[in-house]
Amino acid sequence: MSDLEKDLERALNEMSADWKLQDNNNDKETNFIYNINSFDELMKKIEETDVDKDYALHRWYNFKTSLKCEYIFCDYGAIHDRNRYNHDVDIYIKGEPFDVKLTVYPNKLSGRPYDLNTLEGREQMIQWFYNNQSQGGRKQMINRLYVVCDGDDNMKLKSDFTLMRQKISAFMQNVKKNGLHQQVITDEKDGNKKYLLKTDLIYISK
Repeated sequence: MSDLEKDLERALNEMSADWKLQDNNNDKETNFIYNINSFDELMKKIEETDVDKDYALHRWYNFKTSLKCEYIFCDYGAIHDRNRYNHDVDIYIKGEPFDVKLTVYPNKLSGRPYDLNTLEGREQMIQWFYNNQSQGGRKQMINRLYVVCDGDDNMKLKSDFTLMRQKISAFMQNVKKNGLHQQVITDEKDGNKKYLLKTDLIYISK
């Protein structure tokens, strides 16, 4: 187990299972997480700044697992964007820019209406994600890759990099063979405008 994986496990054990919605105020107070490289350093900073501990732990965990996910794509041919502050683009695949979203099967869909083992189910879930993204300034209709974790412990699954690597490797091999997947996305919250985007979903289940 790498030092990163050990630290992520410690963070998981420290934080509560609940994760409230992101908000600008808490984001601003915990932006130091982007410069924190270890769990011990994180806990020290949380104590010094007296911020919401669970909020900071969740943000750091999500940031570190997402960054690792992006670099796994790069191990199989993707190119990482040089600007770490570019919120629109994380990686390039075959010259196409992508925003990578490492996430979980949404709690709102507890009935599991979409079978992510099928193309139809993945496309339905992708449409759902675009329709249910944050509105206002955070809303964007851009190329995205969704890496969806679905298991008994979704948060822990986010840091199962061995399984993640297997799934991403298979995805990248398929892209080399068949090209990138395109999908027409309907913005149901803006007059049903249509967008032809390069987007896909990688399903990680356990």
